[in-house]
Amino acid sequence: MSLKQTIQKAFADVSYPGDDNITHCPYKCAECRRIAEYFKGRDWQGQSVDELRKHHVALSLFTPEAFHYFLPAFMLVSLDSYEKGDVIPDAIRFHFEYAHECQGHFAVRMSKLSPPQRKAIIDYLVHMEGKGAGSSEHAIGMLSEESAYA
Repeated sequence: MSLKQTIQKAFADVSYPGDDNITHCPYKCAECRRIAEYFKGRDWQGQSVDELRKHHVALSLFTPEAFHYFLPAFMLVSLDSYEKGDVIPDAIRFHFEYAHECQGHFAVRMSKLSPPQRKAIIDYLVHMEGKGAGSSEHAIGMLSEESAYA
């Protein structure tokens, strides 16, 4: 099975978060509204690298449910078009590198991921390392079975 198929299979049953659960910004900032509007009603499959590259900050602004749902879209477009999606692998890796300041948010996001999804993300990160995206050692450690978050 290809990496692309592994990702698609691992995330196939994740439910759309709902139109009102894409971002939750208490300040109703323009960036969160823009992200929510763009992703509202969209399927994670069939996204374009150009659009997701423009919206890569969404990974930081998504609710845990929206992050879980849309993450495979970002992984798939960067697999298909690494150079065009240049910031996407780094943006993804960032979210699996534990930071003490964000421990509550991190734990919630991690709790949504099933073992096959964690494996698909690890395989993706290893693949992107091979393309030159940078070390994912810490992120892979956080996603692995030995981690307290696995």
